[in-house]
Amino acid sequence: MTEDNNFVSERDIYEVGETIHEYNPASERYINMLHLVAYDVRDARRLRQVAKICLDYGIRVEYSVFECDLTEELFRKLWHDLQAVIDPDEDAVLAYKICGSCVRHIHSMGTVERPGKTLIYMI
Repeated sequence: MTEDNNFVSERDIYEVGETIHEYNPASERYINMLHLVAYDVRDARRLRQVAKICLDYGIRVEYSVFECDLTEELFRKLWHDLQAVIDPDEDAVLAYKICGSCVRHIHSMGTVERPGKTLIYMI
């Protein structure tokens, strides 16, 4: 609270998660297998559903691109969930598996804003 009034100032607002502005994927530590999931979905309703599913499994790095650090079992669940939503005649979903040794060779440049994944919510 500010001293002048009863409003919360911007500097006093607690933000959940952290936005990383200079992101270097090669410096990240992945526990399982990194999966890069990208999609192009024509229908707005399906697009929202696909985005929500991907948010449940990974971190958005671009509008329709997600990094997902998943076990093989979780990846199969993600893929099954996506198959239930997309229209294979209109939509496209791609998933690339990137092994640990290959992750070290990922390059990035420019300003990349990557939100941190919130793992625990406390009330």
